[in-house]
Amino acid sequence: MRGLSETGSFIKILAIYLVSILLAGFLPIHPVVAQEAAIHVKTDTSAILIGDQIGLTLEADVQHTCNVEFPLLSDTLTHYIHVVRRLQADTIVDGNRWKIIHRYLITSFDSGLFEIPSLPFRLKCANNTDTLYSTPLQLLVTYPPSDTIPTIFDIKDPLPAPYTLEDYLRIVLPILLAALIIFLFFKYLKKKKNRRSQLAEPGKPSEPAHVIALRELDRLKEEKLWQQGLIKEYYTRLTDIIRRYIEQRFNVPAMEQTSSEILQSMKSFVLEEDTLRALQELLLLADMVKFARELPMPDENESNMLNAYVFVNHTCERQSSEDVITDNQKEEM
Repeated sequence: MRGLSETGSFIKILAIYLVSILLAGFLPIHPVVAQEAAIHVKTDTSAILIGDQIGLTLEADVQHTCNVEFPLLSDTLTHYIHVVRRLQADTIVDGNRWKIIHRYLITSFDSGLFEIPSLPFRLKCANNTDTLYSTPLQLLVTYPPSDTIPTIFDIKDPLPAPYTLEDYLRIVLPILLAALIIFLFFKYLKKKKNRRSQLAEPGKPSEPAHVIALRELDRLKEEKLWQQGLIKEYYTRLTDIIRRYIEQRFNVPAMEQTSSEILQSMKSFVLEEDTLRALQELLLLADMVKFARELPMPDENESNMLNAYVFVNHTCERQSSEDVITDNQKEEM
C-alpha cells in the first residue's frame, strides 16, 4: 500500500508539472527587455530530485554607460528553495555593451512544484533609474522512484566473538603510546620555537594599507609604463594596487569583485561624491582598456593616476588631521 501511495503522489506531481509547462507557453518569455538593458534568469534544469543541486544564472546585458544592481540573494530563495553558495561572477564585453553574469547553486529538500519568484534588477543609465523584474520560474522537485521489486539477500555471516579485555588492550595501548610520542615531539618543537623567538629581535610592525598603496603608486609612476606604450599593463597594475588597498583597508574582497560590485561596496564606506567619482572613472576606463582595447589619451592616463592618489588619500586611516602626501605629490604641488 505504501508503494502505491508513493507512486500516486509522484504521478500527481508529474501531472501538475506538465500542466505548468503548457501554461508557460502563454506567459511572457525571458528576457525582460528595456530600452537600455535585457535581463535573463534561468536554471540549469526545470526538474530535480530532492536534495540535488542545480545552477541559477542571473544575466544583465547593458550599455557600458549603465550600472546594474543585481538582486541580493540570501541563503533562502523561498521557503522551499535554498541557496547553497554563490559562484564567481563574470563580465563579457561586446562592443559598447557589457554582459554581467552572476551564478548560484540552489537546492530543495521538499517535494512539489515550486516557484522561483520574480527578481528585481535596478538599472541606472545617466540620470534615469528603473527597476526590471524577471519572469517567475517553475521548479519541480520529486523523490527518487522507489524500488518495488523484492530483493533477495544473502545469508548473514556468523556473529563475531565478543572482545575481551586483552583484545582491547592489544589495540588501545599501541595507539596511546603513539599519541604520547607525537605529543612529546610537538611539545619539544614548540619549546624550541619559543626559545628561538625569545632570542630573535622583535619583528617590524606591519605597515598601514595606505602607506603600502602610496609606495606602490610612486613606483608605478616612476616606471613610466604608459609612456612606453604598455597601456594595458599600466592599468592592470594601477587597478590591482587600488583593489589590494580596498581589501586591506575595508576588508572587502575587491580582487574577486567586478568594478560595479566594488563601487557598490564602497558606497557604505565612502560618503564624498568626488572620491567615489575618482574611483569610478579609474575602474571604468581600466575595464575599457583591458576588455575593449581602448587607447586613452595621455592626459587621461595622468588623471587616472591622480584619481588613485585622491582615493587613497581621502580614505586612508589618518593619525593626524593632515592628509597623507607622498614625495611625488609634493613635487607636483
